[in-house]
Amino acid sequence: MLYPVNSRFWRRHPALVAGSVALAVWLSLQGWYATLAVLTTAATLIAIRRTRRARSIERAGLRARAEFENRLTGYGDPRGVFGRYPPARAGWFTDPVSQWRLRYFDGWAWTGHTAVRPQTFGQ
Repeated sequence: MLYPVNSRFWRRHPALVAGSVALAVWLSLQGWYATLAVLTTAATLIAIRRTRRARSIERAGLRARAEFENRLTGYGDPRGVFGRYPPARAGWFTDPVSQWRLRYFDGWAWTGHTAVRPQTFGQ
């Protein structure tokens, strides 16, 4: 999985989850505890296997990207230094501590220079 899925499994597959819960309730009411235990164990093992595989694919992608950017850096290309994001530009921005002040960012770090933020109507 190259891009993480933000929603939970039960939100993406509500019918499957409802059917599984109904089957589990029915099996427990019928007294088939061993079958329920085997199915639950199998589902857990499948979920663990899929999660591990997805994480290994994600890590392989990160390793490949890091190797690519390392090669770019070796050739002197600035994309290898900054990755896909260029360096931030220097300038006055809203202070991360207080929204009522401006703080100067020199392109690398926040400086000690601050100024009162001008009040604008309609914010």
